[in-house]
Amino acid sequence: MSRRPDKPPPSITFGDSALVALRAAQTALLQRHFDPFPKPAAIRIVARLLNRLPVGMRIRIADRISASIGHPAKEFRNIDPEKAAQWAVAGYPADKYPGVILGAPGLAVTFLSALTGYPYLPQPFLFNARRDMDLDDAQGYLDAGRELATPLLEKFRSIEATIHFDPVHDRFLIGRVVFVRVKLLDLPQAYRAFIQRKLAPGSTVILLDCRYSWLRAEVSKRLFFQLGGLGGFSPIEYIDEIPTLVEYRERWGASPDARWKIDRAFAPGPESEWGSTGSFLDQAEELSRSLGHAVLSATHRHPGDLSRGVFDLFRRTWKASSKPTNVYVALFTNTDPRFPVVTGCLPIWLPFHTQENAQLIDEILSDWRGGSPGRKAEGTAYVTMHPSFCDPPDIAHLETWRDLLGKYFEHVLFPGTDPSRYPSDLGNYVDMYPDLVRIANRSKFPGSAFSVPTLTDLQQTLPQRS
Repeated sequence: MSRRPDKPPPSITFGDSALVALRAAQTALLQRHFDPFPKPAAIRIVARLLNRLPVGMRIRIADRISASIGHPAKEFRNIDPEKAAQWAVAGYPADKYPGVILGAPGLAVTFLSALTGYPYLPQPFLFNARRDMDLDDAQGYLDAGRELATPLLEKFRSIEATIHFDPVHDRFLIGRVVFVRVKLLDLPQAYRAFIQRKLAPGSTVILLDCRYSWLRAEVSKRLFFQLGGLGGFSPIEYIDEIPTLVEYRERWGASPDARWKIDRAFAPGPESEWGSTGSFLDQAEELSRSLGHAVLSATHRHPGDLSRGVFDLFRRTWKASSKPTNVYVALFTNTDPRFPVVTGCLPIWLPFHTQENAQLIDEILSDWRGGSPGRKAEGTAYVTMHPSFCDPPDIAHLETWRDLLGKYFEHVLFPGTDPSRYPSDLGNYVDMYPDLVRIANRSKFPGSAFSVPTLTDLQQTLPQRS
């Protein structure tokens, strides 16, 4: 039985989508609730007290907290992608598993993992280094990222790296931390060994192939720069610096002559956070088939498309005599994959808390409820919001979520969220988990609401390669 090493990989970013998906799946397979942001009791008390401060002070505190996630730049030289993969695998201690999921990190995978009992192993890992930066100096950010990533790429040939600069959704973070996302181009030895040794005969291997693309600039061989990220604005709107974005950055103190220009041209490529790349999935498929495992390639154009499939899978495997009436909506990294399994909720993960994701859930719920606007609202929607202290212009505010979900559900609840403080809600990071656990403990579904999916269930609900 393997045991997780005491220390995580150097410079790893624990709040990143892939790491949260990994940690959440590991926790769900231990049949425990998941806390994305675990804190000691004393810190939770302090956070609740600080959340009473005026909004301006809460924002300044959030800015300072951003610096705390940064690692010393000198740690970057100690990064080893194979050891990061070993660390990921070590979080699954059982001798055998009925399947495995590999690839892109859309967090709908955590619900899929909780339902199937399959571990999840990510392709990307986000690393960072602490550095105070001008919030709108894209070229300076590129140069700092290149300095960090170049020695890493020279040392390891089977990875690519992206310097990810999002001055809208990560506005505070990029002023304190330089982010470099590493993707495994080849299947690492640790993942190969897991497939060879830890899967029961005839297991199912699910490959998450996300084709979400973005404009990126090639800095050097296998090193890229991305401006912006998934939300309400297209890549070209960042590059062209449209008036809405100019007004936004000036609202946060940028000078009128600020520019996001760099000394490179942009071209289409896999999006930094969500997109698949390299031979990673092909090698996983080849190895799995050679061992007699069933391979299902869940190919999707947008990370939210996986959410549709997982939602349909939970609907298909519902086995109680009553019909499901409640949903659990998780936004970005604020998620607990154990919650829907325990309470009998149908889960929906949304990539972010922006307007187009509100439209996504409206489409999913409309399809589920038959598209009838006159149908009576019933059941409860539990929504774990993601705070955004920088209040981007594409955000869907709490009222939007309440009104939208109120069309379908009699009750709309926001565990861990203080409506009077959101989106600058410090308490959200410490209150979401205990609130969800309390709700789950008093709302446990008698018996099991869902059956274990068969291969046919998976094939007929998850997005398929066309």
